[in-house]
Amino acid sequence: MKNIYRLRNDLNLIDYNTAITREDFEAHFTKTREKVRFTFNGWDGKSYDGESRNASVYRTDFAGYEDARFIKVGNHLCYIDEDHLVLEKATGESHPEAEWLVEVKRG
Repeated sequence: MKNIYRLRNDLNLIDYNTAITREDFEAHFTKTREKVRFTFNGWDGKSYDGESRNASVYRTDFAGYEDARFIKVGNHLCYIDEDHLVLEKATGESHPEAEWLVEVKRG
């Protein structure tokens, strides 16, 4: 699999190269029945102790990224960093970290 962050080079970025349109998101990302438990590891401003949450997994049709898991939280499109597990202090479980990729514009 290719470096996930390089996927941004294949996207049609807008707003100072930070966002994609809703149409581009729907054209290239498909929601699956799969779920993932993950943590933001503090960058959301509240999960500093590895607090985790669940989300539906999205997959993309871009070549080289078929195995990557993506989630959408609000208007944030993130990818799951399978190689970076974070310990949730309250439960003792480890979860992969979600990393920001782009914003998805509304409308």
